[in-house]
Amino acid sequence: MIRHSRLSLPAAAILLACAAAQPAAAAGAAPAGSATVRTVSGLSPLPAGCGLPPGDGYTLNPNAEVLPVLARDPNRPWHLVTVFQQDRWNRYGSNGAVTAVSDDYGRTWQRSANLPAFSRCNGGTAANGGDYDVTTDHWVTVTPSGAAVAASFSLSRTGEVTAILVARSADGGRHWDAPVTLQRDDNPRFFNDRPTVTADPYRPGVVYAVWDRVDNQSTDTEENWVQPIYLAKSTDDGRTWTTSKVYDVPRNSGVIGTQLVPLADGTLLIGMHHETDTEAATQVIRSTDGGRTWSAPTLNVPAPFAVGVTIPDPDNSGDPVRNASLPLLAAQPGTQVVHAVWQSQAADGTFHVAYSRSTDGGRNWSGPARVDRTPSGSAAVPVVAVSQTGTVAVTYYDFRNNTPDPVTLPTDLWAVTCAKDCTQPGAWREQHIEGPFDARRVPATSAGRLVGDYSGLVSTGGNFVAVYGAATTDAANPVDIHSATFSG
Repeated sequence: MIRHSRLSLPAAAILLACAAAQPAAAAGAAPAGSATVRTVSGLSPLPAGCGLPPGDGYTLNPNAEVLPVLARDPNRPWHLVTVFQQDRWNRYGSNGAVTAVSDDYGRTWQRSANLPAFSRCNGGTAANGGDYDVTTDHWVTVTPSGAAVAASFSLSRTGEVTAILVARSADGGRHWDAPVTLQRDDNPRFFNDRPTVTADPYRPGVVYAVWDRVDNQSTDTEENWVQPIYLAKSTDDGRTWTTSKVYDVPRNSGVIGTQLVPLADGTLLIGMHHETDTEAATQVIRSTDGGRTWSAPTLNVPAPFAVGVTIPDPDNSGDPVRNASLPLLAAQPGTQVVHAVWQSQAADGTFHVAYSRSTDGGRNWSGPARVDRTPSGSAAVPVVAVSQTGTVAVTYYDFRNNTPDPVTLPTDLWAVTCAKDCTQPGAWREQHIEGPFDARRVPATSAGRLVGDYSGLVSTGGNFVAVYGAATTDAANPVDIHSATFSG
């Protein structure tokens, strides 16, 4: 079955002032064709010794932050919220989650006054609903009212207890309420995984969360499992929720990486990765009745398996890069135009960024086009965003600057942008964002080095802002989350 499972902000440097009112239009601007990179780094803000001790194959990576996501206030584009994993384990997530906000288009960041109680290290208890060993797979959105809603996959260290939680912040990410449990299973037959949360920008008060939930009834002699989609909906700005299974799958198949995108006409789309025992596909499904019923896949493109297939190591060192990147969607505001990206695999085994576009609300899609500019080897962890005017940006890592030294793996972050004719690979322009940094210094997992399963990317008008993980040269502080602003 599928079942996958820094902007760290030091106390001394966190506090770069946040603007209380809208900043000047030039704030966060970058010269054409260049990226402005900000680093806000430091040691973990989690209480010392708060997590379980290493042992039984579990290794902690202190002061390592990974897998950031990013959201923008739909009515205040200068206001950004990010959430990321803090103190990553080699298996099943991290000790805690950290959230931070920017009020100047990502120029400066401030850690939240309190953190969402997604784990014990985040202040979770049985009383407040956050009594879990570890937390992972976070997502965040901002509603039209300015409230932030973050999601977590929280679990016991062994994965026998799994839950999907959401927490709400009425002030846009500065202070967080106690989490709400959307689904919890104590029976290891079930395994909740990989949530995303999306505020509907066209319907104030409506927020959706989607995730997959394994139901494994296999025996020693018979395989019998499914991994369908669950959806929770809030109509009161993320305060209360109703949960139901909304999309079933045939026996011995499942989906993961579900992301819901609302369109202006009320259509809802879910992008996802689907697998059986023998094949895998990138898919998109549609709902026109608020998520009660869903179409057959309208985008259905063969894809590499999401589990157990690592990024080919340029050095053949036996220390590969984890590959759990899954499809992502971005809809141009107020239109029926939707963009999809995912990792494709070439005949030589390398991975690349595949792109497709729909101009009719997800009914029909263009043929996949490769849009990364990686000259050799693989491009990894693609994410996508689109501006109000239709400029599309995609970021990804690659290893083109690798050296013959097998001990290191120089890695860079790149962006490609396109303003028109985006179904044509030649329409995309590449920019260097940051690097190289040594990917051999990022946390190791059972599936390879965790450069990222995803990162954050939003449009702030004329520019794009990315948040992403980058290794440092400080052994005591091995990974930071960086923020970069670049033009379209």
